[in-house]
Amino acid sequence: MSNRILLGLDNGNKCTKTSEGYISASGFTKFDYEPISTNNLLVYEGKFYSIGSNRLCVQMDKTVNQDAFILSLPAIADAIDSAGVEGDVDVIIGVGLPIVNYGIFKKKFREYFLRQNIEFNFNKKDYKVDIVNCKVYPQGYASLITVFNNYRNILCNIIDIGGYTVDIFRVENGMIDSKSCYSLPDGIITLIANVQQELLKMNIRLTEGQVQDIIAGKEPVIFEADVKEIVEAIAKEYTENLLSKIQEYGFEFRNATVFTGGGSMLLKRYIEESSRVKYADFLDQFANARGYKILLEQELRR
Repeated sequence: MSNRILLGLDNGNKCTKTSEGYISASGFTKFDYEPISTNNLLVYEGKFYSIGSNRLCVQMDKTVNQDAFILSLPAIADAIDSAGVEGDVDVIIGVGLPIVNYGIFKKKFREYFLRQNIEFNFNKKDYKVDIVNCKVYPQGYASLITVFNNYRNILCNIIDIGGYTVDIFRVENGMIDSKSCYSLPDGIITLIANVQQELLKMNIRLTEGQVQDIIAGKEPVIFEADVKEIVEAIAKEYTENLLSKIQEYGFEFRNATVFTGGGSMLLKRYIEESSRVKYADFLDQFANARGYKILLEQELRR
């Protein structure tokens, strides 16, 4: 009898994360031959992929190519190792889509992952898996599931700040208000690009990681203090503009607001400093993936 694992898998445009705590930049470098560095090296269908070595371009429909599937294989390997199972493994995954695209891409996204006889090698270890089932859930709402009892009887805003989009909607008494669902193309990648463009005017080139570290409050090692001030000023302005735009969509920040997604954690101190938001709860970057697994387990028990 095959081993079986359940996994929540968040295929973000910026990072790939799982319910088991795996995280990697959503990108790879592809080689036809084995590269010098074998760290985080995936071998699949005769090609070599250095996972997390860069970030791929944003994709609204991830089923148009193999990228999201390739990025999912190391996450599955990590889950198999965490579960301590060996041999052929049956994998059941819960994945997610932005709430505004959920109805459009749900069936297509599920079928994208359903595959048999998948053989790959990651970090010099062989894996053989069948993805025997896949369930698709709405992003953001899956995060709320992880703290559902705290909000089951009230109205709350859900703000999911991701790499490319910011997905917003309201939940009242545990039910999604379908008329309140919006997806704004203002994710954290936009902020980082704006910072890089502004610094380029001074002939300063920072990587995404360097910009992200400064936004997160880490002290830059090699740059002048004014670079940090510029980055923080842009991040503060971005946060205020984003909150203002969300208010324009009819969201009342006197209600409880649950911020989720990696972008929310990155901007946490700017959101907390803003006078607009009265009550904010921040869920970490793995909340969606954990929620997918909880919903998956609930569905399989029925």
